[in-house]
Amino acid sequence: MEIRVRKSDLVRELHLVQGIVERKNSIPILSNVLAEARGAELRISATDLEVSLRCGCPAEVVAEGAITLQAKKLYEITRSLPESEVRLRVLPDSWAAIDCEKVSFKMAGLPKEDFPALPEGKPRGGVEIPGEVLRDLIARTAFAITAEDARYYLAGALLLLDKDGAGMVATDGHRLSYAHRKAALKVAEPQRVLVPRKAIHELARLLETEDSATFQQVENHLVFTVGGRTLASKTVEAQFPAFEKVIAVAGDKTVAIGREALATAIRRVSLLSSERSRAVKLSLEAGKLDLQASSPDLGEARESLPAEYKGPAVEIGFNAQYLLDFLGAAATDEVAVELKDHESQGVFRPRGGTEVDYRYVVMPMRL
Repeated sequence: MEIRVRKSDLVRELHLVQGIVERKNSIPILSNVLAEARGAELRISATDLEVSLRCGCPAEVVAEGAITLQAKKLYEITRSLPESEVRLRVLPDSWAAIDCEKVSFKMAGLPKEDFPALPEGKPRGGVEIPGEVLRDLIARTAFAITAEDARYYLAGALLLLDKDGAGMVATDGHRLSYAHRKAALKVAEPQRVLVPRKAIHELARLLETEDSATFQQVENHLVFTVGGRTLASKTVEAQFPAFEKVIAVAGDKTVAIGREALATAIRRVSLLSSERSRAVKLSLEAGKLDLQASSPDLGEARESLPAEYKGPAVEIGFNAQYLLDFLGAAATDEVAVELKDHESQGVFRPRGGTEVDYRYVVMPMRL
C-alpha cells in the first residue's frame, strides 16, 4: 500500500474517529484504526465492538492495500506534520512509513486481518432526516442521558420517527427531556429505537457540518450515514421507560420568566449551594420568583426576579445544573415554569418563537 494525501484531509478524518477507538487496551487491535487504500480514496475505520465509524478522504493511490495503526499516535503524528502532502507506505511485517517534506516517521502496526468486520448500510432504503432536525433534537436531550452504564436501558436516547416528524427522549431517572420537530419523513410505519450514549455524541459530531443523515436498521445494528461517513451501533435490547405520561403532566402554577435572567440568577446563587446536592430553592409568590441556595460550610445566597404571577405561593428545590442544562438548550427569550407543590415534578418549556415541541421534566429535591 502506498498513498499520497493532503494533511488537512487526513487530520480531519483521524480526528473524527478518536472518540470511537478503545483506550483501555483490553484488545490491542481496538486501539488502532484500519487504513485502506482503494480506488482514489483512503478509508479509515475504527470500532470498540459496540460503536463503529467508517470515513474517508480523497487520496492519490499508488498501490492499494491496508494496515492498522495506533489511532491516537497516528493522529498526533499527522497533526504535527508541515502543511503539505503526506506520503503513507506499508512496509514489511506490518510497519508503516509516514513522510512529509523533510519529516519521516516509522510506525509499528498490526495486520488488517486482525481488525473486526464492520457493519455496512444497505445501498437503498433508510429514512432521510434533515441534519438541522437531528442536531436540534440531540442538543435538547443528550445531556439528560444517564452516565451510569449499569442502567443500560437509560444509557441512550430514544429516537422516534414517523411520517410527521422526528422526536428524541432521554432521562437519567431524575429528569426527562423530550423534543419533537415536524418534518416530512418517508417512514412506512413509526419507529422507536434506543441509540446508545456514545453513538449519540459521535452522531452530533458528524452532523456539525452536514445537512442530512440517513438512518436504517441492519440486522442487529443501527446505521447512520452522514455525508459519506457511516456510524453504526449495536442495537440495545432494553425497554425504555414509558415517557408519555411523564411529559403529559402539567403544574397548576405557571409563570413566564426571562431565560437569560433566570440562568444568570441560578448560576449566581448556586455558588453557595452544597457541592454534593447543587440544590437551589425556587419560591414563587405574587409578583416575584425568589431563588435561594445555602451550605452549612459556605453560607447563603438569595436573589429575586420580578414575575407576572398572582396565584398561591409554592416552594420547591431543584438541582441547579439540571435547570441550567435546560436553559442552555431552550433557545427562546422566555421560558414557562410550571409547578404544583414541593413534592411534585416541575415542568419547563420554551415560550414562543420555537419550531420544536420541547418539554423538560425535573424531579424535586428535598431541602
